[in-house]
Amino acid sequence: MTIPEPEVKEQLAAAGVAVPMGVSVAVDEVIANPSVLADLVVGHGLTEPLVLKGYGEGLAHKSDVGAVRLGVAGYELNFEAAEMAVAVTEAGGRLDGFLVEEQADAGVELLVGVVDRPPFGPVAALGLGGTLTEVLDEVVLRLAPISRADAEEMVTGFKGAELLTGFRGQPAVDIGALIELLLAVAGPDGVAAQIGEYLAELECNPVIASPDGAIAVDARLITRKAPTGVPPERPKTDFGPLFAPRGIAVAGASTSRPGFGNTFLTAYKELGWGPGTLWAVHPKASEVDGIPAVPSVADIDGEVDYVVGAVPAAACADLVRGAAGKAQFVHVISGGFREASAEGADLEDDLAAAARESGVRVLGPNCLGAYAPAGRQTFLRNAPTEAGRVSMISQSGGLAGDMVKAGAIRGIRLSKLCTVGNSIDVTPGELLEWLVDDPDTGIIGMYLEDPRDGRRLYNALQEAKGHKPVVMLVGGRTAQGRGAAVSHTGALVADHRIWDAISASAGISIVGTMEELLSAIAYLQRWADADIGGDPDTLVLGVGGGASVLGTDAADRAGLVTTPVSEQGQQALKDLGYGVGASVRNPIEIGFGPVSVPDVLVQALDPILQTQPYPDVVVHTNVQAFFSYAGDGIERLFPIIETTAAATKQWPQTRLSLVLRNIDCAPPDIAARIQQTCLDANLPTFTRFTEAMTAVAATKRHARNRALAG
Repeated sequence: MTIPEPEVKEQLAAAGVAVPMGVSVAVDEVIANPSVLADLVVGHGLTEPLVLKGYGEGLAHKSDVGAVRLGVAGYELNFEAAEMAVAVTEAGGRLDGFLVEEQADAGVELLVGVVDRPPFGPVAALGLGGTLTEVLDEVVLRLAPISRADAEEMVTGFKGAELLTGFRGQPAVDIGALIELLLAVAGPDGVAAQIGEYLAELECNPVIASPDGAIAVDARLITRKAPTGVPPERPKTDFGPLFAPRGIAVAGASTSRPGFGNTFLTAYKELGWGPGTLWAVHPKASEVDGIPAVPSVADIDGEVDYVVGAVPAAACADLVRGAAGKAQFVHVISGGFREASAEGADLEDDLAAAARESGVRVLGPNCLGAYAPAGRQTFLRNAPTEAGRVSMISQSGGLAGDMVKAGAIRGIRLSKLCTVGNSIDVTPGELLEWLVDDPDTGIIGMYLEDPRDGRRLYNALQEAKGHKPVVMLVGGRTAQGRGAAVSHTGALVADHRIWDAISASAGISIVGTMEELLSAIAYLQRWADADIGGDPDTLVLGVGGGASVLGTDAADRAGLVTTPVSEQGQQALKDLGYGVGASVRNPIEIGFGPVSVPDVLVQALDPILQTQPYPDVVVHTNVQAFFSYAGDGIERLFPIIETTAAATKQWPQTRLSLVLRNIDCAPPDIAARIQQTCLDANLPTFTRFTEAMTAVAATKRHARNRALAG
């Protein structure tokens, strides 16, 4: 339902938003008395030039149908109104009335608004406005209601911000007035908050910002006749039994054609589960793969917290209903639901209903389940059994396997991991909510496509801020990626700018690849608890001028600053023989390779870091060079790694990492030995500058959040 503009302007004015002086009149009154518009202008003392607007259902873009006339004189109103009525009718619109206002002075035209964007709820927007809004597409978002800090960041954080501070000799606008207007529209007590769950869209476009203030010259409000009907959030669930179940049942293992169910039985047996704690659910067999079998979950004689459902999609709802009162969690591995077809969507709805009716919490469908070494919970064979303090949530089962196995190669030790697939019941937001309070979780990683409970997720991220670092990889942030995500999880993906807004407000790091996610988690695992600040200063040091330039470029893209080395530090490097034809400012070029002494890096770094303690130092080396210039040159690399890692104790205000460029040039056994040497030395390593700088930036962000949280 579109609210007439005069009514919207009244609401805005009551909230403290400046709007033009004006009067409105219904079309019928103008037809009955053609001079009524001019009479009202005189009676209300409006000053020319005037703006004449038409309003009515379907006139969302008034300028497109001729429903806006600028620079009108009082005596012209009757003629212009008649012309407008004809234009709107010919365009297929409906004209309910006219609004006459004083024309605002020129200034910077902006858009300020709030729109409901499921699953995140109301989102506030600030961008360049006027008729070019859709063309320029320059907008910054924050989840509403916004705080004053959000409003201040929005005003300075969008691409058109330079227009507000005096662009090319133009006067600067009243920033304070613009911030107050943002809060009046999208703040805790603003117009959008007053409308509440009935709000679909509130837009002030344009808002004209000038040295004299900010005024909303046009406004549109669309409401719903009823709330969206979003089901209430589930009460908080204790996910402890999910990650450390007392007993496990696997439904769908076969006696003749082994499949996923049999793989799960084998994986659990390898972790020590057996008769009395592990059951197969099979309609006919008495045992499957040496594990006792029962016809249904209800027939299990023992404590069972977790059921693996590897049965066809059509049988999953009955499996969940049959677990009522017996199991707390059912993990549905099966696909073929909403992501597949309309019939699958019906099956998914029935599965969700079964979860609500039974009180059993459902993981999935279309996911691989949970992993927790301490609880002997797994969805993989040969997975690491050493527990750590990193926990992860993934909407992809395949990528979750990468998190476990590829993460282990990087030294990541997981406390818990949960896949959620289509997330029809257990959602990423409530899992994150629980992990934020989990004493065994110190760092959180996430892969998401559609969070389903976006607002709950956002609130949980706010709780984590400054407490536990969160790094997130979001799939489907590009146009083509969104299409792939829809086919994968049957979900629509939110605009990428909403994720940017969440990152800005909640202080999380959003990365672009799985490699960057794992790299950031590994770096945080090593350095998150160190009492080192979050200043952007970063030192890049290594072999090769071109490589150093690429490292500096990667640092810049990640928002880091390669602050120059002090004159004292540069002189110390020159005294060591560096600086002839190479940089000693930052990045620093030093030659170390197959003929270098073990403390070559320590000699270069120590005189700098003792007087200029960079928060982060990224060292890079060219692994192939150790093979190219000496037969056994690679052996010199290992003592360099060990000696440099040991020296970190004498640089307590610095985080150190190593980029192993071209490690794929090394034979696999040597490459594995290099990486294991770094792991043993507790030295984070990367294979690409982008991964290194993304990880450094994520850790700096957490350090800043922690400092702000006190």
